[in-house]
Amino acid sequence: MTNFQNHEKDERHENGKFRVLSCISWFISFTWILRVQRFHRGSMLTRIGSSVKPFHSPHSPFTSLTGSEVMNSARIAFLSVVIVFFAFSVLKADEPTVLIDEGFDAKTIPDKWQPGGRKGSFTIVDGSLRAVAQPDDSHGPSIGVPISGHDLTIEFDVRFAKANGYFLFLIDGASQYGGQAHLLRFAATPRLIQLMQDRGDLASKKAQKKERDANGGKRIPPTPEQLADPKFYRIEQLARQNAKPSDGKWHHVRIELRGNNVTARLDDGPMLSGKGTVLDEPKSRIVFLVGQSGDIRIDKVRVTNQKQRR
Repeated sequence: MTNFQNHEKDERHENGKFRVLSCISWFISFTWILRVQRFHRGSMLTRIGSSVKPFHSPHSPFTSLTGSEVMNSARIAFLSVVIVFFAFSVLKADEPTVLIDEGFDAKTIPDKWQPGGRKGSFTIVDGSLRAVAQPDDSHGPSIGVPISGHDLTIEFDVRFAKANGYFLFLIDGASQYGGQAHLLRFAATPRLIQLMQDRGDLASKKAQKKERDANGGKRIPPTPEQLADPKFYRIEQLARQNAKPSDGKWHHVRIELRGNNVTARLDDGPMLSGKGTVLDEPKSRIVFLVGQSGDIRIDKVRVTNQKQRR
């Protein structure tokens, strides 16, 4: 059984528990409302015959119960219903929530998806999202969509239409140094896949870009003193493995984030696992990027916010 099938099985199990509790709650409330109504109806009939005689009908389900006893029982029943409904809210809050489920079936890019870079880099082709990077585009175009979650499961299909190119999937969120920033990267090249995290503050990132631009676009190696500074911006590799995603076929990617732990898998290949230091933060956006003259197709994007941790 695949991980996705296990996830669906867990969802069915949680929904089943919710339905059982719902039936119990409605049964309790209906039963006690009915009994209280019958008691009051019987009490009124008894008072018609005698205004002082206690109600002890041998045919009543309330024989030997006084009015105060019935009302106390009704209060207990009401509290039981409140408790059960509270349990409902806890179960529902803990259930996974689908944040994105996009198959690109329309002829145009979905409204919430925000393309960046050169105009026309993203189009819908044959029911999938096409992303194209021009040869003279050193950065490459990107497209993102807002989300709101913490521990995520992300799935999508990707295909390299050409043997070259660079594919990058990013998750943005709250930075430990303030503001929003890239947190996690999943990269695919013709020969490998890898997981990386972005660490450091945005001011350091901007300063490094300024220095790189002044150096003709060439990266300047950091000094030991810079690397010792936790605010110095850097991209750190968490895990990598050899792979061949650029064979022209569709490939399925599954990424799971739980706190600072992250796993990724390409199709049914080996699991790629890593542990970061900046990932356990609220997530705000996912981004797809293509570079190095790549021509990439993306489809069946599904993002799920997993159960809250206790």
